[in-house]
Amino acid sequence: MNSLRKSYVFLGVLACVASAKVPAAHAAAPQEPGAKAEPAVRQLSEGEVIALSIRYNPDIASAWLNEKQAGYAVRAEEARYPFVLAANAGYTHTSSPSLARDNAGGTTVVVGQRDSFVIGSSLSKDFATGTSVSLSVQGERSTTSRAVGPLVTAGAAGTGYSLSTRLSLVQPILRGAGTRIGLAALRAAELDLNAQRQGRERLASEVVRDALTSYWELWYASQALGIEQSARAFAIAQRNEADARRAQGALSPVDVLAFDTRVASLNEQVTSAELTELQRGLELAQILGVDASSSRWRATGNPAEQPVPSVAEVERKLREQSPELEELQARLAAAEQRAQVAGDAYRPRLDLEGYVELRGLGSGSPAPAFAQVGTFGAPGAYVGLVFEAPLNGGREQTEVETARVNVQLARNQLDAARSRIRLAAARLVAQLEAAKARRSAAEQTVAIAERQLEAERARFALGASTPIQVQQAEDSVRTARLRVARARVDQVQAALALEHSVGDLAARPPAAPQSK
Repeated sequence: MNSLRKSYVFLGVLACVASAKVPAAHAAAPQEPGAKAEPAVRQLSEGEVIALSIRYNPDIASAWLNEKQAGYAVRAEEARYPFVLAANAGYTHTSSPSLARDNAGGTTVVVGQRDSFVIGSSLSKDFATGTSVSLSVQGERSTTSRAVGPLVTAGAAGTGYSLSTRLSLVQPILRGAGTRIGLAALRAAELDLNAQRQGRERLASEVVRDALTSYWELWYASQALGIEQSARAFAIAQRNEADARRAQGALSPVDVLAFDTRVASLNEQVTSAELTELQRGLELAQILGVDASSSRWRATGNPAEQPVPSVAEVERKLREQSPELEELQARLAAAEQRAQVAGDAYRPRLDLEGYVELRGLGSGSPAPAFAQVGTFGAPGAYVGLVFEAPLNGGREQTEVETARVNVQLARNQLDAARSRIRLAAARLVAQLEAAKARRSAAEQTVAIAERQLEAERARFALGASTPIQVQQAEDSVRTARLRVARARVDQVQAALALEHSVGDLAARPPAAPQSK
């Protein structure tokens, strides 16, 4: 499993047991007139399965989208403190009644009016330290007049121009003060992105492991079908040979009937093996996320002998590159970051505020207003503190305690995973060693069973054995070959489980999925 095998092995049905070790596939039977056409056979290699799983599996596609979403969250936090430009303009008309003396020495009510045109703009920026700075400029043109009553002989009117500019600053001292708070959201988003990336790599490793595990189950089903078909073909040849010997008087009809029973039994085995291969192909297609209804899938790989690493080597890899540990470490870091700023929004607020401004005023013309501002003729300044605190608390402490619990939970999950490393390493190595030992024992069994079959056939030819004994020897060979195929698959699957656990599968792919 350390390299992807890209060559295809063309498989065929062998008619005789002596010339076939483990047939890998079977040829399509000729179609009878009017018979339903068999679906096309699609040969799959191990490399194709990995490529298809990365490209089409919906879980991996979702993991990529989650990581992409987390990346956008980081970009949003990086642009959290932009310059903000604001502008405003408006017109106001007001009427104000007031008392005035008339010409007779009495009082009367007059109504004064004021028309105002205002235009202004401001540029502001917030900083990660919590500081907020703004610069604003505003100009106004106002016209005032007083109505002339029946007993009032004179009115008053005038047009004025004003200009003001102000530089303001607000600096938090308690709530929201410092980059620990101001950059907390960015650090949390970056940690979330890393956690999503580690989760995506773990998921990709799991999908590849499951896909290849299913692929080798399909390979075993194809091998089993080939073995059953080869045994049936050989049984048919034996039946024909026995029928010929019966015609010559060398065998009784009862002996030929035993061969007929054998052929019928193997027909059942072949039908069952075909169904199993079809089911395994559909299961693999489901994991890959592709449609396999139009073709019959067949695995063409060849399980290679898997080296058995030491427990210490596996344990070291688990500690250094286990996808599970890396994801849990990333989630712990994110929880710790959130705990550092938990409850800050509910702390007492104490802000230092201040501004400096320049004002100018002109009558009948805006020029004096600009001149007054330009010469600092009317400066002003302010500095002060603003305090705010909730009268009934508790929410801040609740958020802090919740964040601490989340950190402890993440740490406990990480510690539990680390404590399982030694046991997991020993278990994974033991599984691989056991599969390798079963494969070796099964291969020895095949060699012995084949020699016994040859001896039994020779005895039958001399009349010293019965058809039942020959068929029992054939069954022993067929069963032994099935055990060899099963042991080879178990060994590869044990290696897959080990590669996934130590992170070797996660280091292979994953490439961004493409649309179907």
